[in-house]
Amino acid sequence: MFTTRIRFVLILLFLVIGIVLHIQKGISSAWYLYATSLILLFTHFAFGNVWAAFSKLQKGKIIEAEILINQIKRPEWLVKQNRTYYHFIKGMIALQQKNLTEGETQLKIAADRGLRSNNDNALALLNLAHICFLEKRQEDAQSYLQKARSFNPDDLMIKQKIEEMGKLLTQQNT
Repeated sequence: MFTTRIRFVLILLFLVIGIVLHIQKGISSAWYLYATSLILLFTHFAFGNVWAAFSKLQKGKIIEAEILINQIKRPEWLVKQNRTYYHFIKGMIALQQKNLTEGETQLKIAADRGLRSNNDNALALLNLAHICFLEKRQEDAQSYLQKARSFNPDDLMIKQKIEEMGKLLTQQNT
């Protein structure tokens, strides 16, 4: 949103100043402005707004997170870690919108690639277990829940939800 606009304004500004300096003083006075423009452009495509969207998601600002993540037009150009969190965010947003199929697809990608923290991995797997539970795929739900437990999350809310899901699965099997 705002950060993307600032980034593009800075790129344009550095390019214009670089061109003016290049014309007036030569390339030796302008090369660093060209380099800065290229670095800013590279970071836009390699990192995108993933962390800003992740921050909004953590704060429960789903609509703002969705706006930010949808600004990324080429997720395949993101660096590996950011691409993984891109799929995680897309999956969590899809679940909030009750789109279980899309949520499962995106969260599977994120879980398979591996997220940065144990809590994030456990949360992705817990949500996959929940989707399987809702779709009455008990074996898959149990498998995802076991994997979620294996990450030993230290977030109290995630621990509690894992235990609740375990109880639900146990009740449904009996």
